[in-house]
Amino acid sequence: MWNLKNGLYIEERLEQNGILNFTTTVLHNDLKIQKNRKEFLKTQFGIKNLICATQTHSDNIEIVTEKDLNRKFYAVDGFITNKQNIPIAVFTADCLPVFIYDKVKDIIGIVHAGRIGLEKQIIKKSIGILKEIFHSNSKDILVAIGPHIKKCCYDVDLDKAAKKQINGLGIKNISIADVCTHENSFFSYRRDKTEKRMLSLIMMEER
Repeated sequence: MWNLKNGLYIEERLEQNGILNFTTTVLHNDLKIQKNRKEFLKTQFGIKNLICATQTHSDNIEIVTEKDLNRKFYAVDGFITNKQNIPIAVFTADCLPVFIYDKVKDIIGIVHAGRIGLEKQIIKKSIGILKEIFHSNSKDILVAIGPHIKKCCYDVDLDKAAKKQINGLGIKNISIADVCTHENSFFSYRRDKTEKRMLSLIMMEER
């Protein structure tokens, strides 16, 4: 279940499993700007290093570890890690931030999925990596979709396309935020043609 706390949308089931997760709102400014992002993460969570990328609506996904914390990624729209204290993140302004968690194997992932990414089946591909490389089982995976533009304000039903990919992999544990970025306190590219972005982050905290 998604809830709003201090300007952050948080999936509570992930949080209860020791998974730091959130999608920001306009309260925390444009976090695509490095200076804003560093100040926000250090002040709010004590996070100094973050894995993110220049996104291009690709279906490219990287498996990352500690060695990637200062690496610059280009044309990458998703990350997967099985390491603790490795914050991975994507930027959105209407697209879907997709959080993935295997509670048995202790693997997390995050994906930026808009219309083009969904057409390229980036969610299916990311979960496929969990299954093929980490031998994840569908019944152990939670997929949580954060705030994004809804069918009320966009002529493509992104929810439907995403659920089709997820259900097609036999995953039943799905959580979708019931809030539209076009109508609420989010940066919305479709509404404003803005270059400003929210940050969606996931990290396995040390246990």
